[in-house]
Amino acid sequence: MKVATIADVARAAGVSIATVSRVLSPGPVPHPVRADTADRVREAARLLNFIPSPLARGLAARRSGLIGLVVPDLADPHYPQIAIGVEDGARRAEMGVLICNTLGELQRLAEYIQLLEARRVDVIVLSGATSLRALELRTLQRCQIPIVLIGRPAIAVPWPHVSVDNVLGARLATRHLLTLGYRRIAHLSAPSTQTTMADRRRGYVVEMDTRLELDIIESNGTPDDGYAQVQARLDITPRPNAIFAATDRLAIAALAVAADRGLHVPAELAIVGFDDIPLAAQLRPTLSSVSQPAYKLGRVAIEIAGRLAAGETVQPSVLEPELIERESTLGPGGRFLI
Repeated sequence: MKVATIADVARAAGVSIATVSRVLSPGPVPHPVRADTADRVREAARLLNFIPSPLARGLAARRSGLIGLVVPDLADPHYPQIAIGVEDGARRAEMGVLICNTLGELQRLAEYIQLLEARRVDVIVLSGATSLRALELRTLQRCQIPIVLIGRPAIAVPWPHVSVDNVLGARLATRHLLTLGYRRIAHLSAPSTQTTMADRRRGYVVEMDTRLELDIIESNGTPDDGYAQVQARLDITPRPNAIFAATDRLAIAALAVAADRGLHVPAELAIVGFDDIPLAAQLRPTLSSVSQPAYKLGRVAIEIAGRLAAGETVQPSVLEPELIERESTLGPGGRFLI
């Protein structure tokens, strides 16, 4: 069933969107609307079963109609998907989005927070909160604007967050390989200074249990280093016959190593990643990956912002990942090739 929007109500009542907003989400200083017009708007809303979004209600007294989205690296395919989710949620609430790309630099973060305060944005959505450190925390604590985090921070913070259950996702990936019969399973890791990567390592360890030997290939998280580390590991016997990579970018590096060594994937080396970036389905072989709902992370962050603005107490929100099985573990046509 189609969800009615404020534009639908405006068309049904024969008024402007602004008039609908004034009637259904009045601010502290209401704009005058004729009684018969207001009645017509309310009746149209009732017939269409229109429900104003929490963000629209909570930010009825907004100062700018803008949301500030802070991301650490727009070159990472994960963050544009989050940005689209934030933008769609903001558009539904008739708000705009200012995107700030910090490149992981503290100075850029501080400058962008000052910029967003100067623009009097109504809320800041900070993505990449899994790597928050004390210095970033101090910068954010000076900010007078409500903040919503995407990612579970490793340190105590006063703001709500939305995250993905990365431990569960890593367990799903490792369990998938175990179920297929692989036993020499290595984890191509990224720095555990991020809670995301620490949780993915923990999920691998938990699922391997004490029955099987752990094999963790340390990397700095970049594809170049991932490639080098996998090359080095495959020179040591017994070599792994499966790799669970902490990110799809690391998994792609492992696929490149396999191709350069002439190893058949998955018969000689199965590979599964994490994130399910759009490229995963376009690779050859296609890449099995744990899908985290990046778009939904953005949408839920906006919902949390609205609930905060409405005066609600908000608990952390944790979304479930999903394993997407493809050729890098099952082979062409979904056939098991071990």
